[in-house]
Amino acid sequence: MRLITRCSVQNTHGVQARAIEEGGLPATGVAHEPPLLGRAQRNFFMAALWAPLLITLAYSSYGLWLGEFSTFDSSETHWEYLLYFGLPGLLLFALWVSRTAKRRNEQQALRMVWLAPLKFIPFYAVPWMLYGVCSLVAGPFDSAFMAYGWVLLVPYLLIAGYFCAGVTVALYRIFF
Repeated sequence: MRLITRCSVQNTHGVQARAIEEGGLPATGVAHEPPLLGRAQRNFFMAALWAPLLITLAYSSYGLWLGEFSTFDSSETHWEYLLYFGLPGLLLFALWVSRTAKRRNEQQALRMVWLAPLKFIPFYAVPWMLYGVCSLVAGPFDSAFMAYGWVLLVPYLLIAGYFCAGVTVALYRIFF
C-alpha cells in the first residue's frame, strides 16, 4: 500500500499547499486493491488445476483397472508411463499452485492461468532428469536418454497447456 504525504509548507501567497498524491491514489489515503477471489471462483480454478492430474492418472491406470497387469511380474507394470505422462511433476505443480492461489485476485488468477504452461516445464523436467541420471548410475544404460528426452515433448506440453488455459479462461468468462 502506498502512502500519501501531506505538505504543510506555505507558498509566497500564504496559501497552504494541497495534499500530494503519489501514484494517483485517492485522497482518502487507502489504495484500491481488487478483492480476492470468491469461494466459487477459487473452487473453479482449483478444479481446473487438479482435473488434468486426475484425468491423466485415470488414463494411465486404465490398464490396471481392466486387469491387464494382474500378475506379479513387475516388468509388465510399465512404471515409465508415470514419468512419460508427467504425474510426479503435475502433482508437485498442482500442490504449489494450490498453495499460492489462495491470495490472488481475479487479474492475478487469470495471469496465473496463462503462465501455467511455462511454469509447469521445470516441474515436468525434474522427474525425467532424475530418472535419467539414476539410469546412468545404477540402472540400464539404455534408459539414460530420459535425462534429456523430455525436451522433445516441450512443444506438445505448451500446445496442450495453452489449449487447457484457453478453455479455462473461456469457461471462467462464461460462468463468472
